[in-house]
Amino acid sequence: MSAEQRRAELEVKRAKLEKMRQEKSQKPGATTPMTPNISSMSITGLSAPREDADPDKILKEVGIHQAASLPMSSRSISPATASSQQKRRPPANIALQICQQPAATISVPPKELVTYSKEVQTIESGEKDPTASPIQHDHLQWDDEFQPSTTGEHNRLVYVSDDDTMSFDETSKASIGMTLPPAIELKRARSLKQQHKQQSLQGQASLTKHELTNDERDQILRSDPFQDFFSRTSRLIERSLWESPKAFDIFKDYSGRDLDGQNEKMDVGEIIKFDREFFDERWTRHRIVTCIDTSTYHPELVLASYSQNDESSHESDGVVLIWNSKYKSKPTPEYIFNCQSWVTSCAFSKFHPNIVLGGTYSGQIVVWDTRTNKRTPVQRTALSASSHTHPVYCLQVIGTQNANNLISISNEGKMCSWNIEMMTQPQESMDLAYRTKPVAATRMVFPGVEVNNFIIGSEEGQAYSGSRHGNKAGIQESYEGHFGPITGLSCHNVNGSIDFSPLFLTSSFDWSVKLWSLKESKPLNSFEVNSDYVTDVRWSPVHPSVFLTCDITGRFDIWNLNHDSELPLLSTTLDGNVALNKCLWAHNGQQIILGDDQGKLRLYGVNEFLTNPKQDDFNKLSNTLQDFKRNTLDAFDDNHPTNTAAAATAATTN
Repeated sequence: MSAEQRRAELEVKRAKLEKMRQEKSQKPGATTPMTPNISSMSITGLSAPREDADPDKILKEVGIHQAASLPMSSRSISPATASSQQKRRPPANIALQICQQPAATISVPPKELVTYSKEVQTIESGEKDPTASPIQHDHLQWDDEFQPSTTGEHNRLVYVSDDDTMSFDETSKASIGMTLPPAIELKRARSLKQQHKQQSLQGQASLTKHELTNDERDQILRSDPFQDFFSRTSRLIERSLWESPKAFDIFKDYSGRDLDGQNEKMDVGEIIKFDREFFDERWTRHRIVTCIDTSTYHPELVLASYSQNDESSHESDGVVLIWNSKYKSKPTPEYIFNCQSWVTSCAFSKFHPNIVLGGTYSGQIVVWDTRTNKRTPVQRTALSASSHTHPVYCLQVIGTQNANNLISISNEGKMCSWNIEMMTQPQESMDLAYRTKPVAATRMVFPGVEVNNFIIGSEEGQAYSGSRHGNKAGIQESYEGHFGPITGLSCHNVNGSIDFSPLFLTSSFDWSVKLWSLKESKPLNSFEVNSDYVTDVRWSPVHPSVFLTCDITGRFDIWNLNHDSELPLLSTTLDGNVALNKCLWAHNGQQIILGDDQGKLRLYGVNEFLTNPKQDDFNKLSNTLQDFKRNTLDAFDDNHPTNTAAAATAATTN
């Protein structure tokens, strides 16, 4: 076919198409431009279709003209295809009907790009309703601008954030099981979140720190809360900085087999072991340790009082320190207390763990409280005739938790009883005198749990026993034996199968230590191994036959009467030309504490055979005491004048 013929044929087809458009535009009720007017067509010819009818003719009758001829390859149909088409043809007896259907308009929204910001990911972290669906989100709400429409527009679920949105259709919501709250509640939630956000922003703005002035800074530093915080935390930091791992003895034998016969085998290094030393360059240098005590509530705390520092006039005369033996490398004390007069005696209150008591050289009794941040006393007694006006050398708290008193003595010969909560005036006052002779007391002790009977030591070298109340209140008995002031006094307080509570020990400037019984006016035994003033003596709180002594040459001795009554079990002299002034056992008997004239406290660990007495130790001590009594009687008989005269007469007669 030539090009001209082809062009002519196209012109003819174009004219036909134009004519068909014009005819179609003139017909009413046209819905779509490509849909023929089926209603105007005759369907009589379709009511009974014939199998031999030509499809091209049928299409021409309805106004559809065949396009250009298809290639033969595309028009060829395989026999199998032809047979399948024949099978799909409707039976001849079924009438085909062509009906008009309304057209549906579909609007496909554009795909939305959803982005997530950091705020979106974390704004509602952890805020879930346990009663709701596992994936219910309170921060999702229906957007009011997109309501369900009749045109089939999908509902949209909008993420309440700054700029980000995300959409779900109904099918997606049903598939994921999402439960959507009403729009009103979600609006309210959204407004509340906005309010919370504004309040948080305002709070952050209000928390903005401003620079403190010097006056404000000084006011904070001087405030009690800050002082309490700083004092408490500084102690914690010091403990953590100086604490070192505790060394354990891997060769320790808990069976006790290695304790048999140790008295004869052990040397000094096996009986005691140096633990640590308490000393502060500022507070204890050039001061004498005047008294030592340990806490019943916190056994690791050691209380020590010190004399005045003659080398420094600007320091406080009186100093009391509390040391902590638990932290072996910590060089500073736990608490520091000061007083205008140097402190001659000190004590923990057995029934008030926060109260520290001190007796002064001026005669006042002062009270410190560890709960406050003050180093000065919170209470003090008045200097009056009803209380002490001379140095207070001994303090002791007696009684029970509900009824207790503080007992004090001074060398003016007066004993006072105080209520710790009210120290303005003594509750009771007693003048110490023996047969009208005033007694200048230096030491005092109440045996065991006694609250009435007491023992005191005097400057004259005599010991006295008496009672606070009763028909014979005051000093009743005298125990003569020393030739110098009594410097130490200790009662036997170890409970066991035999009662040794009448026993007590005294030390004196006459270089001796004497053992007494309240039932005997003369000493049971005298220990005279020292070469200078003996400054203190203490019974062991756990072993019945062990006691400790010290003197001004730096020597301290540990005695075991069951082992030897003439020589100490251990005798050690400290280096450095120091004078020991005070000694004390820990409450468990596992440590001894020594105080010297250079302001140092020394702690020594004691071997366990001195802290774990056996049952026969009480029987052995009883036998030892019987030997002491027989020796005393023999010495008395030898020195008695009647016996001496009888012996001389017998010698003359012979």
